[in-house]
Amino acid sequence: MQCKLVSLFGLGPMGVGLASQLLSKAYTVNLWNRTAGKGTGLAEQGAIVKASPAEAIRGAPVIISALPEHIALQEVLFDVDWAHELSGRTIINVGSMSPSRSQAFMDACEAHQACYIEVAAMGSVDDIEASNLQLLIGAAAPDYQRIKPLLQDISTKVSFIGDVGQAVALKLALLQLSASLTTAFSASISLVMEQGLDTDVFMNHLRGSSLYAALFDQKLPRLLARDYQKPNFSGRHLQRELALFLEQAEQNGLNVNSAQSINDLLCLTRAKGLQNQDFSALHDIVYPPRDSKPDSTAD
Repeated sequence: MQCKLVSLFGLGPMGVGLASQLLSKAYTVNLWNRTAGKGTGLAEQGAIVKASPAEAIRGAPVIISALPEHIALQEVLFDVDWAHELSGRTIINVGSMSPSRSQAFMDACEAHQACYIEVAAMGSVDDIEASNLQLLIGAAAPDYQRIKPLLQDISTKVSFIGDVGQAVALKLALLQLSASLTTAFSASISLVMEQGLDTDVFMNHLRGSSLYAALFDQKLPRLLARDYQKPNFSGRHLQRELALFLEQAEQNGLNVNSAQSINDLLCLTRAKGLQNQDFSALHDIVYPPRDSKPDSTAD
C-alpha cells in the first residue's frame, strides 16, 4: 500500500502548488519553510507546520524539496545536527539545479543512506492545479518505479528520462532553446516592422517554411502588443535557469556565447523592472519602445 505521508520544504509558488495538490489527494503533508507564517493557508487545508527541518525530516519517509537553489537545499537538509535523520528516506528535489550539482546531491544523499530523485518540473502554477505540470525524472530505475505513484498523484505528465543529471540537463536544454528562439524571433519581427512590411506576410511565409516553431505564434501577440503580463515563464525564472545552463556548459567546454548574450538581455529587462513579467519582455530590449517616430518632413 502506498504511503501517503510526505514532508515538504519550500513554500514558493511551486511548493505551495505541490502541497495543495497532495492535500487534495488525501496526503498527510508536513511543512517547513524558512520564512515563518507562509504555511498558514496550507495549515487551514490540513497541512502540519513543523518547527524545524529536523522535525520535518523525521516526520515522513518522503521529503520533497521545492527550495529554489542548491545552497538552501544544502543548508536545510545536510546540517550536521540532523543530516543523520535522512537515513532510509527518499529525497525528491524539484528545485532548479545544474546536472553536476544534482549528481553531487545524489552522492550526498547516498552517503547518508538516503535515496535521491531528481525532478525537473516544467510548467506554471496553473499546470500544477490542473495536474499538467511536466515532470522529467532522473533517478535509478528501481527508485523511480517505487516513487512513481506519488509523482502520478502530482501530475499526469510524468516522464522517466534516465540517470540523475539527465532530467535537469533536458530541462535546461529546452529552456535555452526557447529563450534563443524567442530572441531570434523578436529580432526578425522587429526588422520586419521597422521596414514597414506587413507582419502577416512575414508570418505566412514563416509558417510555410522549415524555420517555423509553434512558439512563434504563442509569443507573437505579446510582442506586437508589448504585453508581458500574466507570464507563462518569467524573465527572472528564465535567467536563473539560463545561469545554470551556462554553468554546466562551461564545465563541459561548450562555446555558448549566444546563450550568454541572451542572459545579458535578461539582465537589462531586470534593470527596466520587467523581470517578473513574461520573458518575452526581452523584446523591449531588442526593439525599444518609441514614444514617437521622427518627423521625416522636418528640416
